[in-house]
Amino acid sequence: MRLLVMTEGKPFGAKDAASTNFIYGDNLQAIVIATVGSPSIHVLLESITQYARDLPVYISANSLELWGEVRKRLGNDRVIFRPNTASNFGDAYNAIVSYAFNTGHYDSLIIANDDVVLSPDTIEKMQADYKYVGREFKVGFLGARSDYVLPAQNIRVAEEDDVFSALKWESELHIKMTDVIAPIFAAISKEAWETAQFPSTNWYSDNIICHDLGKAGYFHFVSRGYVHHAGSQTVGSDFAKCHEEPREWIKTNRPDMYEVFYGNT
Repeated sequence: MRLLVMTEGKPFGAKDAASTNFIYGDNLQAIVIATVGSPSIHVLLESITQYARDLPVYISANSLELWGEVRKRLGNDRVIFRPNTASNFGDAYNAIVSYAFNTGHYDSLIIANDDVVLSPDTIEKMQADYKYVGREFKVGFLGARSDYVLPAQNIRVAEEDDVFSALKWESELHIKMTDVIAPIFAAISKEAWETAQFPSTNWYSDNIICHDLGKAGYFHFVSRGYVHHAGSQTVGSDFAKCHEEPREWIKTNRPDMYEVFYGNT
Protein backbone atom coordinates (compact mmCIF):
# COMPACT_ATOMS: atom_id res chain seq x y z
CA MET A 1 0.00 0.00 0.00
CA ARG A 2 1.20 3.52 -0.67
CA LEU A 3 0.08 7.03 0.11
CA LEU A 4 -0.26 9.31 -2.87
CA VAL A 5 1.29 12.75 -2.96
CA MET A 6 0.48 15.68 -5.16
CA THR A 7 2.83 16.41 -8.07
CA GLU A 8 4.53 19.29 -6.25
CA GLY A 9 5.34 16.94 -3.37
CA LYS A 10 2.78 18.12 -0.82
CA PRO A 11 0.63 15.41 0.78
CA PHE A 12 -2.87 15.32 -0.64
CA GLY A 13 -4.41 15.64 2.78
CA ALA A 14 -5.33 17.90 5.66
CA LYS A 15 -3.90 21.24 4.61
CA ASP A 16 -4.74 20.73 0.96
CA ALA A 17 -8.30 19.64 1.69
CA ALA A 18 -8.84 22.58 4.01
CA SER A 19 -7.46 25.16 1.61
CA THR A 20 -8.76 23.90 -1.74
CA ASN A 21 -12.15 24.78 -3.13
CA PHE A 22 -13.10 21.42 -4.60
CA ILE A 23 -15.37 21.50 -7.62
CA TYR A 24 -18.33 19.14 -7.61
CA GLY A 25 -17.44 17.56 -10.93
CA ASP A 26 -19.60 15.28 -13.01
CA ASN A 27 -17.23 12.31 -12.68
CA LEU A 28 -19.40 10.43 -10.16
CA GLN A 29 -22.85 10.71 -11.62
CA ALA A 30 -25.21 8.37 -9.75
CA ILE A 31 -25.56 6.10 -6.70
CA VAL A 32 -26.58 2.46 -7.21
CA ILE A 33 -27.98 0.29 -4.40
CA ALA A 34 -29.18 -3.31 -4.26
CA THR A 35 -31.16 -4.36 -1.20
CA VAL A 36 -33.15 -7.26 0.18
CA GLY A 37 -35.04 -5.01 2.57
CA SER A 38 -32.67 -4.23 5.42
CA PRO A 39 -34.17 -1.49 7.63
CA SER A 40 -30.83 0.28 7.43
CA ILE A 41 -31.59 1.39 3.87
CA HIS A 42 -33.88 4.09 5.26
CA VAL A 43 -30.97 5.61 7.17
CA LEU A 44 -28.83 5.47 4.02
CA LEU A 45 -31.53 7.17 1.96
CA GLU A 46 -31.93 9.94 4.51
CA SER A 47 -28.18 10.59 4.41
CA ILE A 48 -28.33 10.68 0.59
CA THR A 49 -31.20 13.15 0.82
CA GLN A 50 -29.13 15.40 3.06
CA TYR A 51 -25.64 15.02 1.58
CA ALA A 52 -26.02 13.89 -2.06
CA ARG A 53 -29.24 15.55 -3.07
CA ASP A 54 -28.19 16.18 -6.68
CA LEU A 55 -27.31 12.59 -7.62
CA PRO A 56 -29.83 10.20 -9.20
CA VAL A 57 -30.33 7.00 -7.21
CA TYR A 58 -30.88 3.52 -8.67
CA ILE A 59 -32.39 0.97 -6.29
CA SER A 60 -32.81 -2.75 -6.91
CA ALA A 61 -35.25 -4.27 -4.41
CA ASN A 62 -37.96 -6.90 -4.09
CA SER A 63 -40.55 -4.89 -2.18
CA LEU A 64 -43.24 -2.66 -3.66
CA GLU A 65 -43.80 -1.25 -0.18
CA LEU A 66 -40.18 -0.09 -0.12
CA TRP A 67 -40.61 1.42 -3.57
CA GLY A 68 -43.51 3.50 -2.28
CA GLU A 69 -41.51 4.69 0.71
CA VAL A 70 -38.52 5.57 -1.47
CA ARG A 71 -40.69 7.60 -3.84
CA LYS A 72 -42.04 9.61 -0.93
CA ARG A 73 -38.58 10.22 0.47
CA LEU A 74 -36.58 11.04 -2.67
CA GLY A 75 -39.20 11.82 -5.31
CA ASN A 76 -39.98 10.22 -8.67
CA ASP A 77 -37.65 12.49 -10.61
CA ARG A 78 -34.39 11.21 -9.10
CA VAL A 79 -35.08 7.55 -8.21
CA ILE A 80 -35.03 4.63 -10.64
CA PHE A 81 -36.46 1.46 -9.08
CA ARG A 82 -35.82 -2.03 -10.46
CA PRO A 83 -36.89 -5.48 -9.20
CA ASN A 84 -34.22 -7.56 -7.50
CA THR A 85 -34.60 -11.23 -8.45
CA ALA A 86 -31.01 -12.25 -7.72
CA SER A 87 -30.02 -14.72 -5.02
CA ASN A 88 -26.59 -13.27 -4.29
CA PHE A 89 -24.70 -9.98 -3.99
CA GLY A 90 -22.80 -10.34 -7.26
CA ASP A 91 -25.76 -10.95 -9.55
CA ALA A 92 -27.87 -8.29 -7.84
CA TYR A 93 -25.28 -5.57 -8.34
CA ASN A 94 -24.30 -6.73 -11.83
CA ALA A 95 -27.90 -6.26 -12.96
CA ILE A 96 -28.59 -2.84 -11.44
CA VAL A 97 -25.16 -1.33 -12.17
CA SER A 98 -25.30 -2.48 -15.80
CA TYR A 99 -28.81 -1.05 -16.08
CA ALA A 100 -27.64 2.30 -14.68
CA PHE A 101 -24.68 2.53 -17.04
CA ASN A 102 -26.67 1.44 -20.09
CA THR A 103 -29.70 3.67 -19.56
CA GLY A 104 -28.14 6.62 -17.76
CA HIS A 105 -25.13 6.90 -20.06
CA TYR A 106 -22.84 7.72 -17.12
CA ASP A 107 -19.07 7.72 -17.31
CA SER A 108 -18.83 6.61 -13.67
CA LEU A 109 -21.02 6.02 -10.64
CA ILE A 110 -20.98 4.90 -7.01
CA ILE A 111 -21.92 1.41 -5.85
CA ALA A 112 -23.42 1.46 -2.35
CA ASN A 113 -24.34 -1.19 0.19
CA ASP A 114 -27.77 -0.74 1.76
CA ASP A 115 -26.31 -0.47 5.28
CA VAL A 116 -23.97 2.53 5.01
CA VAL A 117 -24.48 6.15 6.04
CA LEU A 118 -22.90 9.14 4.31
CA SER A 119 -21.10 11.95 6.10
CA PRO A 120 -21.56 15.58 5.04
CA ASP A 121 -18.34 15.57 2.99
CA THR A 122 -18.30 11.97 1.70
CA ILE A 123 -19.28 12.83 -1.87
CA GLU A 124 -17.16 15.96 -2.01
CA LYS A 125 -14.00 14.09 -0.98
CA MET A 126 -14.68 11.13 -3.25
CA GLN A 127 -15.35 13.39 -6.23
CA ALA A 128 -12.05 15.21 -5.65
CA ASP A 129 -10.09 12.01 -4.99
CA TYR A 130 -11.50 10.23 -8.04
CA LYS A 131 -10.60 13.15 -10.27
CA TYR A 132 -7.12 13.34 -8.75
CA VAL A 133 -6.10 9.69 -9.13
CA GLY A 134 -7.65 9.57 -12.59
CA ARG A 135 -5.05 12.05 -13.85
CA GLU A 136 -2.25 9.50 -13.60
CA PHE A 137 -3.83 6.08 -13.13
CA LYS A 138 -6.26 3.74 -14.79
CA VAL A 139 -8.69 3.60 -11.87
CA GLY A 140 -10.62 0.46 -10.94
CA PHE A 141 -12.38 1.08 -7.62
CA LEU A 142 -12.08 4.13 -5.39
CA GLY A 143 -13.55 3.02 -2.08
CA ALA A 144 -14.65 4.99 0.96
CA ARG A 145 -13.09 4.49 4.37
CA SER A 146 -15.32 3.05 7.06
CA ASP A 147 -15.47 1.58 10.55
CA TYR A 148 -16.53 -1.94 9.48
CA VAL A 149 -14.60 -2.92 6.39
CA LEU A 150 -11.36 -4.48 5.12
CA PRO A 151 -8.20 -3.32 6.96
CA ALA A 152 -6.95 -1.10 4.13
CA GLN A 153 -10.15 0.98 4.32
CA ASN A 154 -10.76 0.64 8.05
CA ILE A 155 -10.30 3.76 10.19
CA ARG A 156 -9.69 1.49 13.21
CA VAL A 157 -6.46 0.24 11.59
CA ALA A 158 -3.56 2.67 11.73
CA GLU A 159 -0.69 2.81 9.28
CA GLU A 160 2.86 2.24 10.47
CA ASP A 161 4.09 5.33 12.39
CA ASP A 162 0.61 6.85 12.13
CA VAL A 163 -0.26 9.79 14.37
CA PHE A 164 -3.64 10.25 16.06
CA SER A 165 -4.60 13.91 15.90
CA ALA A 166 -7.86 15.88 15.86
CA LEU A 167 -9.89 12.72 16.55
CA LYS A 168 -8.56 10.74 13.56
CA TRP A 169 -5.45 9.05 12.23
CA GLU A 170 -3.26 11.28 10.10
CA SER A 171 -3.34 8.63 7.34
CA GLU A 172 -7.09 9.23 6.91
CA LEU A 173 -6.21 12.54 5.30
CA HIS A 174 -4.53 10.85 2.32
CA ILE A 175 -5.48 8.70 -0.65
CA LYS A 176 -4.03 5.19 -0.54
CA MET A 177 -3.45 2.52 -3.17
CA THR A 178 -4.47 -1.04 -2.31
CA ASP A 179 -5.03 -4.41 -3.98
CA VAL A 180 -8.64 -5.01 -2.90
CA ILE A 181 -11.51 -2.62 -2.22
CA ALA A 182 -14.65 -3.70 -0.41
CA PRO A 183 -17.18 -1.70 -2.46
CA ILE A 184 -19.53 -0.83 0.39
CA PHE A 185 -19.42 2.69 -1.09
CA ALA A 186 -17.12 2.79 -4.08
CA ALA A 187 -16.76 4.56 -7.40
CA ILE A 188 -16.17 2.74 -10.67
CA SER A 189 -16.08 3.84 -14.31
CA LYS A 190 -18.11 2.39 -17.14
CA GLU A 191 -14.87 1.35 -18.83
CA ALA A 192 -13.74 -0.63 -15.79
CA TRP A 193 -17.21 -2.14 -15.35
CA GLU A 194 -17.20 -3.38 -18.93
CA THR A 195 -13.83 -5.02 -18.22
CA ALA A 196 -14.88 -7.01 -15.14
CA GLN A 197 -18.00 -7.58 -13.04
CA PHE A 198 -18.83 -9.40 -9.82
CA PRO A 199 -18.91 -13.19 -9.65
CA SER A 200 -22.20 -14.86 -8.65
CA THR A 201 -21.32 -15.00 -4.95
CA ASN A 202 -21.78 -13.07 -1.72
CA TRP A 203 -18.39 -13.37 -0.03
CA TYR A 204 -15.24 -12.94 -2.12
CA SER A 205 -17.05 -11.13 -4.91
CA ASP A 206 -15.02 -7.99 -4.18
CA ASN A 207 -11.72 -9.91 -4.09
CA ILE A 208 -12.39 -11.52 -7.46
CA ILE A 209 -13.51 -8.41 -9.33
CA CYS A 210 -10.55 -6.43 -7.95
CA HIS A 211 -8.21 -9.24 -9.01
CA ASP A 212 -9.66 -9.26 -12.52
CA LEU A 213 -9.43 -5.50 -12.87
CA GLY A 214 -5.87 -5.54 -11.57
CA LYS A 215 -4.89 -8.09 -14.22
CA ALA A 216 -6.38 -5.77 -16.82
CA GLY A 217 -4.17 -2.88 -15.68
CA TYR A 218 -6.47 -1.07 -13.27
CA PHE A 219 -5.45 0.26 -9.84
CA HIS A 220 -7.60 0.50 -6.73
CA PHE A 221 -7.60 3.31 -4.18
CA VAL A 222 -8.89 4.19 -0.73
CA SER A 223 -10.48 7.62 -0.64
CA ARG A 224 -10.39 10.19 2.13
CA GLY A 225 -14.20 10.03 2.07
CA TYR A 226 -15.87 8.14 4.93
CA VAL A 227 -19.13 6.24 5.42
CA HIS A 228 -20.42 4.52 8.55
CA HIS A 229 -21.14 0.82 7.91
CA ALA A 230 -23.55 -1.12 10.09
CA GLY A 231 -22.13 -4.35 8.63
CA SER A 232 -23.46 -7.84 7.86
CA GLN A 233 -27.05 -6.67 7.48
CA THR A 234 -27.61 -8.70 4.30
CA VAL A 235 -25.56 -11.90 4.51
CA GLY A 236 -25.47 -12.15 8.31
CA SER A 237 -22.61 -12.58 10.76
CA ASP A 238 -22.13 -16.36 10.57
CA PHE A 239 -18.75 -15.92 8.94
CA ALA A 240 -18.00 -19.64 8.70
CA LYS A 241 -21.19 -20.10 6.69
CA CYS A 242 -20.41 -17.06 4.52
CA HIS A 243 -16.98 -18.51 3.81
CA GLU A 244 -18.34 -21.91 2.78
CA GLU A 245 -21.28 -20.77 0.64
CA PRO A 246 -19.28 -19.72 -2.46
CA ARG A 247 -16.85 -22.66 -2.30
CA GLU A 248 -18.47 -24.79 -5.01
CA TRP A 249 -19.21 -21.85 -7.30
CA ILE A 250 -15.60 -20.66 -7.13
CA LYS A 251 -14.26 -24.20 -7.54
CA THR A 252 -16.39 -24.72 -10.65
CA ASN A 253 -16.34 -21.28 -12.23
CA ARG A 254 -13.13 -19.68 -10.97
CA PRO A 255 -10.70 -22.49 -10.22
CA ASP A 256 -7.86 -20.00 -10.66
CA MET A 257 -9.05 -18.27 -7.45
CA TYR A 258 -10.04 -21.32 -5.42
CA GLU A 259 -6.73 -21.83 -3.63
CA VAL A 260 -6.63 -18.16 -2.60
CA PHE A 261 -9.65 -18.65 -0.37
CA TYR A 262 -9.67 -22.38 0.43
CA GLY A 263 -6.09 -23.55 0.06
CA ASN A 264 -5.67 -27.14 -1.08
CA THR A 265 -8.81 -28.44 0.67
